[in-house]
Amino acid sequence: MDKQKTNGEDKLRIKKEQQIKVIGMHCATCVSTVTKAVTKVNGVEDAKVNLATGDARIFGSNLKLKEIVKSIRNSGYDVATQKLVGKININPEEVSKLKNYVESIDGVIEANISANGLIKVEFNPLALSLNDIITKIKEKGYNVNIIEKEIKVEELEKKEFYNMLYRLIAGIIFSALTIYLEFTGFSLFALLSSIPVFFYSGYNYHKGAIRAIRNRTGNMDVLVSLSSSIAFFYSIYATIVGIPTIVDVTVLLITFVLVGKTLEAYFRYKLSLSIKGNVNAKVRKMINNEEKIVDVSEVNVGDIIILKNGDQIPVDGIIDEGVVEVNESVITGEPLPIKKGKGDALISGSTIVSGYAKLYVTRSGENAYISQVAKSIREAQAIKVPIQNFVDKVSSIFVPIILIVSLFSFLIWHFILGKSAFEALLFSIAVLASACPCALGLATPMAVVAMINKAVKKGIIIRNGEILGNLKNVDTIVFDLTGTLTEGKISIKSYKEFRKDALKYAASVESLSNHPIAKAISELSKEKVKVDEFEEFIGEGVYGRIKDDTIIIGKKEFIKQNCELKDKENEDGDIFICINNEISGIINIEDKVKDGVYNLLNKLKSQGIKVIIATGKDKVEGFNDIEIHNGLKPEDKVELIRELKNEKHYVAFVGDGINDSQALSEANIGIALNSGSDLAKVAGDVVLNDINSIPELFSISNKLESKIKQNLAWAFGYNSVLVPVSAGTLYPLVYLPPQFAALAMSMSSVIVSMWSYV
Repeated sequence: MDKQKTNGEDKLRIKKEQQIKVIGMHCATCVSTVTKAVTKVNGVEDAKVNLATGDARIFGSNLKLKEIVKSIRNSGYDVATQKLVGKININPEEVSKLKNYVESIDGVIEANISANGLIKVEFNPLALSLNDIITKIKEKGYNVNIIEKEIKVEELEKKEFYNMLYRLIAGIIFSALTIYLEFTGFSLFALLSSIPVFFYSGYNYHKGAIRAIRNRTGNMDVLVSLSSSIAFFYSIYATIVGIPTIVDVTVLLITFVLVGKTLEAYFRYKLSLSIKGNVNAKVRKMINNEEKIVDVSEVNVGDIIILKNGDQIPVDGIIDEGVVEVNESVITGEPLPIKKGKGDALISGSTIVSGYAKLYVTRSGENAYISQVAKSIREAQAIKVPIQNFVDKVSSIFVPIILIVSLFSFLIWHFILGKSAFEALLFSIAVLASACPCALGLATPMAVVAMINKAVKKGIIIRNGEILGNLKNVDTIVFDLTGTLTEGKISIKSYKEFRKDALKYAASVESLSNHPIAKAISELSKEKVKVDEFEEFIGEGVYGRIKDDTIIIGKKEFIKQNCELKDKENEDGDIFICINNEISGIINIEDKVKDGVYNLLNKLKSQGIKVIIATGKDKVEGFNDIEIHNGLKPEDKVELIRELKNEKHYVAFVGDGINDSQALSEANIGIALNSGSDLAKVAGDVVLNDINSIPELFSISNKLESKIKQNLAWAFGYNSVLVPVSAGTLYPLVYLPPQFAALAMSMSSVIVSMWSYV
């Protein structure tokens, strides 16, 4: 396996040959599409796709398997993968190292590990098995508890909190008993009563310490386990020889650490409750040539589902039969419905405006477009900001340094300052107990999680942690127009009426259609008349008969085919009304600018940011003193961004759909809008529900950076003060016994957690 260093991280590269199984192909065109999708990935030399088996053999080098899978999925098909979802016990400072290791396993597509121990691994089942991954993770000392069905994060956090709570309760009860027995002279019974605390309450710390030592690393578990073990086994020796024990140090040290860890788990649980979400839907599925209503979870690749007026498409697929008009504003940002027929692709999240179709499913469940967006929301909390790389490096050498300080404390107090071995041992244990690498490990992720949750509540989803530190560098923002700065909804701009009641007739006929333009026209007259006949021509217009009058409404080209324009040939307009073969009215429609947009643009300009509008429209009005680029295709927007970057500008692009995906990816920072739907497919680093949230986005970036610095200042400051004090530098003026050093250590993590949430 080859590996290449990129942006400070090891990127997994596939072998010279990789075999995967493609799902959703059913014709020669599909094979061609998949082949093109694979071969356009940088580094792929050749690809052989077999329609009969669905196998794709890919030849090349220096590629991530993840990029190949992503390209195939973006082309409308799927790849057969398997997922491991489980729970492991892991400290925050160990997450990055384990994630990099798992992603280095040949056949692994992607691995995500959260600070709370939830692990998700997507892999190629043709390259390795679930047991292979579990075995390799176990080799690193982590036991994976498999979750057959992915559970909600809040349920996982709740389970973790109660697990800590039960161990804490046991610790409190037996610690109280141990201290009572020790101070009443029953040293042997005190030692026995400490066993549940040492082995049950402290189990996770001892287990974690063994794992860390096997992996030749250090963490908080090593310090807690070592300090409590020294006190415990010294007490056994002391009991045997009849000298004073320090069994109270053992039980209180573990119990006090658990106090902090239980509170920390509680705060994480409360944070996880702030974001919930699920996507459910019922669909019409063809089963044995019969139409039946089933849950969307029962729809698989290769199934046929029925789509009718008003349906929101729950899966991705290709039209097998029928013609529909589809509102894809959730994807394209364009408000006008698009006419689609046999062979055309439909994307989940879009809405059927009119028509009827049978859809051949190519992607369903968690791989469907709309589910992928939901996934991005769930994973928003797992982002990693660049400063965490520095913290990880510090954490990796922190424990060895503390072990050295602890050893020197014992040697200096005993051999140089003349203290007894018992007294010197207390200083040494106190150093181990007071040091808190966990506070360092939590400083960044807890701040990120708390701030991400606050952002989501304000309609802002941050998908790429790296941009949080880079937002301050933005000096140019390029805006898409339709659906981004405008509402993406049709309204009437102006109209002409050449015959009395033309608008009333048009409103009456259009009221029978669900088309967005029809709805706007139907509002032109509150008074409606009875329509005797009605027919809708998808993508063209409508026909109606009112008493003896025949009404046709539609685009100019459609009207030219069915009516005489006569002296109205040179009239401009978006929609024409024809009554009894004569032009009786002309309507112009518009897409209004969103509320607050002008103030937003002026505010950005006042902050010294260059504002540019890039649009496919030929004419744009209303934006004074704004640089506008008209008539641009998606690739033209990409070229514009490249030119700006070549001029040394740091560019953010704001768009609202898949037609902007190239520009969103090309920009230094891509900001995508949710575009009027609960979920939207985006290629951006950030997703906004409201364009007016852009100033809030910059504010959140500044607040997060400040919060992380505050947490790190506390974590570093705490260890810089408490470790020397525990070592006895201020003795006898100030002395910190081991058990209270442990309490101070655990509360350090609690303070970081609480401050992150404030």
